[in-house]
Amino acid sequence: MKQNVITVALFAVLATMAVGCQKENLVEPQSAIAEIGTVRTVSYAVDGVAHRVTLYGDAEWKAFLSQIMALADEGHDVKIVDEGAASRAIATKDTQTFSTTSSDAAAAWVEEKLDDGYQVSVSKDKTTGLYTCTAIR
Repeated sequence: MKQNVITVALFAVLATMAVGCQKENLVEPQSAIAEIGTVRTVSYAVDGVAHRVTLYGDAEWKAFLSQIMALADEGHDVKIVDEGAASRAIATKDTQTFSTTSSDAAAAWVEEKLDDGYQVSVSKDKTTGLYTCTAIR
């Protein structure tokens, strides 16, 4: 009987040690990665005061353009450069001007010219309500 108890006890100890030596499978939690789309670094100046911002995704880009148009509505002179697009653009001596009374049309033109690598200036004449946008490359 004593030999059976020792055998069972020894078997229990060995079984416990065997389970303790097995490699654990660690399951790491999967982090949710949101697709942010386009990342833009934009330099801009409001009435000569320089700023720089990094925008993640199209929603932030559209909000930034709305903010620029709001600043122009308040009478500020705003200059903008999309640093990524400007570095890819071919340097030419090209200046284009666009005038409109529509904030949406001005914002669309500004966005197009920034994507083409231009430095864009936006201002609004408060008396006429006319946006004047100038693109220089």
